[in-house]
Amino acid sequence: MLAKCHSGAVCGVDARTVEIEVCSADGAPQFTLVGLPDQAVKEAKDRVSTAIGNSGFKKIESNITVNLAPADVRKEGPIYDLPIAVCLLAAAGKIRAPDLGDYALAGELALAGGVRRVQGILPIVLEMRRIGKKGILVPAENAAEASVVDGISVYPVRTLREAADFLSGTHVIEPVFADLKMLVAHDRD
Repeated sequence: MLAKCHSGAVCGVDARTVEIEVCSADGAPQFTLVGLPDQAVKEAKDRVSTAIGNSGFKKIESNITVNLAPADVRKEGPIYDLPIAVCLLAAAGKIRAPDLGDYALAGELALAGGVRRVQGILPIVLEMRRIGKKGILVPAENAAEASVVDGISVYPVRTLREAADFLSGTHVIEPVFADLKMLVAHDRD
């Protein structure tokens, strides 16, 4: 099966859309990642597979191909862990996420399945709003920063399981909205 979602690649002060495509097929178990990934992105295969197992999902024993498109944009850092993991769960039939295409995802995975803070979240949220995403799932530690962007709902997640359950419709996460007046007043104090 094939599953797709979106994230972003930070390029200076802007971001570009990155489409994460994951295919889970019959065959000898292997994990192939393509699309100009740096070393941190290549290491995602180890973080993702371990986090999936430690989040209570059955190990995925299939031929897995992950494509980060467009191929000519360098992908850097662990920001793609969460979208790769969620797409892999959907592609392998471990979760049903019929609205996955409505959301973008960003976040590093801890081996235990926690979602860690990432760099560059603000330009990514702006890019996801620009392409018309309904919402974005971000690490809870990035939620306040991400929520200053109007026109897109920001959902803070603490674990891979929480993100998967939200996208499956079995868990509710309230979106975070920034009160810009309060933030400006706080900065003046």
